[in-house]
Amino acid sequence: MSQVERAPSHGLRLLAVLGVVLALLTPLVHTTVRFWQGSSSDLEFVRSERRGVVYLRPMAGLVAAIADGQSTAVAGRSADPRALTQAVIAVAEADRTVGGSLRVHESWVDLQTRLAELAATPRTGKSAYKAYSEAMDVALFLMLRVGDTSKLILDPEIDSYYLMDAGMLRLPSVIADSGRMTDLEVLRGKGEADGLPLARVLVARDRVSSAASAAEAGLAKSFRSSASSSIGEELLGKIDAFQAALEPLAPNAPIVEHPLPPSADLMEPRRSLLARTALELDIAALEELDKLLVTRERNLEQNRLAVLVVLIMGLALAVVALAWGGRAPRPWRKRPAAATEAGPAWAADAGYARREENDEDGEPSGPQPEIFPPTGPRRGRHTRKKAAGASR
Repeated sequence: MSQVERAPSHGLRLLAVLGVVLALLTPLVHTTVRFWQGSSSDLEFVRSERRGVVYLRPMAGLVAAIADGQSTAVAGRSADPRALTQAVIAVAEADRTVGGSLRVHESWVDLQTRLAELAATPRTGKSAYKAYSEAMDVALFLMLRVGDTSKLILDPEIDSYYLMDAGMLRLPSVIADSGRMTDLEVLRGKGEADGLPLARVLVARDRVSSAASAAEAGLAKSFRSSASSSIGEELLGKIDAFQAALEPLAPNAPIVEHPLPPSADLMEPRRSLLARTALELDIAALEELDKLLVTRERNLEQNRLAVLVVLIMGLALAVVALAWGGRAPRPWRKRPAAATEAGPAWAADAGYARREENDEDGEPSGPQPEIFPPTGPRRGRHTRKKAAGASR
């Protein structure tokens, strides 16, 4: 009898391939979707922080301009409005760009209105101190609101958090309180210190000292924890200049050990130097913060791209596997039996081969007689000789 090889079912093979593909793709797609959702949230968080930095940089310049304008007005000198005007224009541009997304436009309009009133109605002495101090409070509040709405205040990394803390909170406070300290002493010297005792000068100086110490300590922590070597290199020189300007005006010591403040005519140039070095350090800290955020944003985008490439490769392999599983199987044909009682296996193979040759030559492919070797006794030369002798 002949033997027939059975072909596996085409549908079963396709079903098996489909099961393997689904078993591999399901966790891959699930993991990719979860990662994409989490990375999208992280990416939006970083981009929101960067919008906050865009707003804070001109705000730091505006705080310094308000402090300078306050000192000029309190001393009764004619003020140059160009610095304050340029600072207002810079913040207005930042508000136009990112103020809507940060939800701080109304606060900026309030501050802008106050500054316009100051420019329209010049003041001197105690009245100027009060008006400028109120505008300064609104400016500092606006910076805090930017930190809240941009989520900078929630930054999870140590290096970027302390850069934010110094640039958004501590150094602007140094600029504002050093101006108040100096202007209060100027008012005391002019005899306009009713309700403004010396204690308020000392408290303002202590706030300057405390804010400066917190800024320096925070920046030191940022240096130690950051993987970026540029932070220390960029800020070290500015920190030294800031410390040198701070020491004569508000030394880092407990309030009970502070000597009485110097005279007003000595405090004003020192205040100007301290405000300038604090502003330079503030801007540099915010720039370094933005560099860290840019690096973090780029890493998130690269990770998302890598995961997307892996998913595409997995889908491509799945398509190839399904194409292979869906391919029609090759036709199967009858194979001859290895050996039968009719003859040995070599004869069956020979006959099968001859039938194939006949098929190729175009001859009839019906059953052909099969030739077998003789089964009787072998006839050699001796038998042929005997037959020849008998004939003779």
